[in-house]
Parts: sequence; structure tokens; C-alpha cells
Amino acid sequence: MNIVDRPDIANNAHAATLIGAGLTSYFLNESRPKTALIPPAVGGALLTLSSGVRAGNRTVAHAAVGLTTVLTLMTGRMFAKAVAPSREVKRIFTPEVLNRRATVFGLMTATGIAAVSVYVAGFIQKRKQQQALTDQ
Repeated sequence: MNIVDRPDIANNAHAATLIGAGLTSYFLNESRPKTALIPPAVGGALLTLSSGVRAGNRTVAHAAVGLTTVLTLMTGRMFAKAVAPSREVKRIFTPEVLNRRATVFGLMTATGIAAVSVYVAGFIQKRKQQQALTDQ
């Protein structure tokens, strides 16, 4: 078995990362920003979609890919801001907070990229299998 054959595993791993990292970020920040709850909410939605992804439902799979892609772009942007902060951001956040943000957003971005890669590889594999069947 190949991970490409089980995109639900990548989906669940990414969802768990979003939930864990988002809640960690929320509770470690004394101001309890509501925006820190976006990743756990998306992670919950991805877990809800997981059974449809496993069953091969195209609509559900595309919804999971869309959610994952949008959030990965958002967390990637936040990761870049934490790694290379502007002067204003440096004034707002201590180096420790910037390191924590870089770790949390980096982890969410990395698992998002991995999940999207698995989804896309699976789509390509299925397309090639369908093409091989029609060529016979």
C-alpha cells in the first residue's frame, strides 16, 4: 500500500496537527486570540470530511483539498512573517514568541504541503489509471 492510495491518512494527520498546534497557540497566548481557533476549526472540518475522502467521493475530496490549500497558504504567510519579521512585528513580539509562532506555523504549513502533495499525487494516479482503462 502506498500513502497515495490512502489520502485520508494524510488528511487526518494534517487535521490533528491543525487542532493540536492551533489549540497550543491559543492557550499559550495570554490574550487568547480568536484567530488562533481557525486552524482547529478547519482541522475539525477536515476530520469530518475524512470518511468521504477515504470513500473516494470527488466532491468531498475537492473540498478537503480546497480547505487544506487555503489554510496552508495562510499559515505559510504567517510562517514567513515569523521567520523574517518586519521592524513593526519585532516591536510587537518578543523573540521567544516569534520562535513559537515560527514553529507552530511551520508545522502547520509543512503538514499542509504534505497533505496537498498526497491529494494531488492521488488525483494524478487515478487519472492515469482511468486513461489506461480507456486505452485498452
